[in-house]
Amino acid sequence: MYKIVDMNARGRKSVFEWFNSFSNPCYGVNIKVDVTNVIKLTKETKTSFFINFLYLTSRALDTVEELRMRIVNDEIRLYDYINPGFTVLQDSGLFDNVTAPYFDNYRDFYSNTHKMIEEVKHKGPRNDTYNDLPTYQEYYMTCLPWLEYESMSHPIPDNDKSSASTPRICWGKYYLENGRYYLPFNLTVSHALVDGFSLSKALNKVKEYALNPEIILK
Repeated sequence: MYKIVDMNARGRKSVFEWFNSFSNPCYGVNIKVDVTNVIKLTKETKTSFFINFLYLTSRALDTVEELRMRIVNDEIRLYDYINPGFTVLQDSGLFDNVTAPYFDNYRDFYSNTHKMIEEVKHKGPRNDTYNDLPTYQEYYMTCLPWLEYESMSHPIPDNDKSSASTPRICWGKYYLENGRYYLPFNLTVSHALVDGFSLSKALNKVKEYALNPEIILK
């Protein structure tokens, strides 16, 4: 479900129109996230770090309204919740996209997402058009578990307001530093909808949940 947002009522219409006039209004920020406690919980519960961090990140971003806004059919929608969409490496060495339905309950999300990943992992390569179903009630998420990086950028089509309004998230390989585990984390958003203050709130919430994963992963 969603409701239509009136930027005029929010006092932000001129800012929205300015950035929305850009062919690519997106910007991104790279931070490092302490995932020591996520790793510890993952080992204790013998679960998947990827699924755990996927859920934790989605729930953190959902706490900020602006991260749930999308531009669809020239209207601004504020969704009640957002589904994580992500890439899966198949046995063939190719990638495919998966959208995991949102669940309030972590255990339900984990079970369903784990099943979806395993199915996609072992199926054959696609012969139809890649990524041919545009959906915007998603976070576009991916990870590079083989690489520690300091910055990265996402491919974003020019003059596609709906696609640009969908946040992109990427995290890399975690590494040990002074006795704690960190991973590089990128969040890229449309400035038409998300200012630096809102982006900072979202990133700080990711860091908070990563330090206290038992709040979400229960």
